[in-house]
Amino acid sequence: MPPETDNLRLEELFGADQTDREKPLTTPIEIEALKARDRERRREVFEMMSRSEVNTSSDLYRAAVILLHGAEPKDFLTSHRLSLLAAINGHRPSRWLTAASLDRFLMSIGLPQTYGTQFEYNQEERLYQLRLPMDDSSMVHFEKAFLAVPSVIERLYQLNSRSSK
Repeated sequence: MPPETDNLRLEELFGADQTDREKPLTTPIEIEALKARDRERRREVFEMMSRSEVNTSSDLYRAAVILLHGAEPKDFLTSHRLSLLAAINGHRPSRWLTAASLDRFLMSIGLPQTYGTQFEYNQEERLYQLRLPMDDSSMVHFEKAFLAVPSVIERLYQLNSRSSK
């Protein structure tokens, strides 16, 4: 049986990941520096996973968030698997992450996102916008509510309210 205590190093990595995303990055130097920090966090998460150090629902969620900020389909698919495990185990924030990680994986392999969770910052307009394409035609009517995914309009309002501060 895995330990029931959270991995404190993973909690630190998660905190750093979230701090890095508190405001939009505007220069190529800032973006490259973030990519390097993300790469190092992912490397450490994969090492923790190989040593069986990702065990609790919170660990799964934190590792999934870090991997969501990955660079290749494998990262996004692993994020999806981990968030799904945490969601099945009752971790409510992992529901949204399950949708977001699937959208990011789909887009990374050239397919449209399903849930409308992926946005990008438009430098010229200084606003976030939905990343296209999107195809939600296969979604059942309660799916977004079950996964706690806000409507695209609600999420744009949240993101753009935060970025204008």
